[in-house]
Amino acid sequence: MKKVFAGMALMCMFMVTAQSALAISAETVIKRTTERVLNNPYLLKNPVAVKDIVKGVFNFRKMSRLVLGKNWRRAKKAERTGFTNAFRDLLIRTYSNALAEAAGMVKKIDYSSTRKNARRATVHSKVYRSNGSASVNIDYVMYKRKGKWKVYNVIVEGISLVTTYRTEFGRDIRRMGMKGLIGKINDKNRAS
Repeated sequence: MKKVFAGMALMCMFMVTAQSALAISAETVIKRTTERVLNNPYLLKNPVAVKDIVKGVFNFRKMSRLVLGKNWRRAKKAERTGFTNAFRDLLIRTYSNALAEAAGMVKKIDYSSTRKNARRATVHSKVYRSNGSASVNIDYVMYKRKGKWKVYNVIVEGISLVTTYRTEFGRDIRRMGMKGLIGKINDKNRAS
């Protein structure tokens, strides 16, 4: 009987540990992801490897939908998919390059977060540079879906990534159409 009880107690302990691992905070998601990339020289030089890490943290489809706004609803399914893939690759390339440049200059990063409700949070990070220059504030706007926190906007020094790209891409769509925009982004991605 003691063996059965001990076995059940051990099984319950593993279940609680598994539940705790699944219920991590938005702040922890950002901290772990940033540290994982910054502390690995291989990742800093390999956008494909970074893609594998950040695709589980960023919701590129939601970001794409927000960036395109009304143009998302007007776009055909194939255009939505093409844009989402191109935009994802652009963001990952930009993120990888920024991390590679910053890697040797980061002295420390302070994290804090605010929760709007059970499903919305913003993770605030303040990046201190080792060269003594001004710190940089980066906020990750997140939502929780199916128990996982996902980023859908990044705000650097008060400037929203979604809003900035919405303005730029809106002009491009008016000038060259959705296919032209996708081509422009893909050309940028190939060039780097």
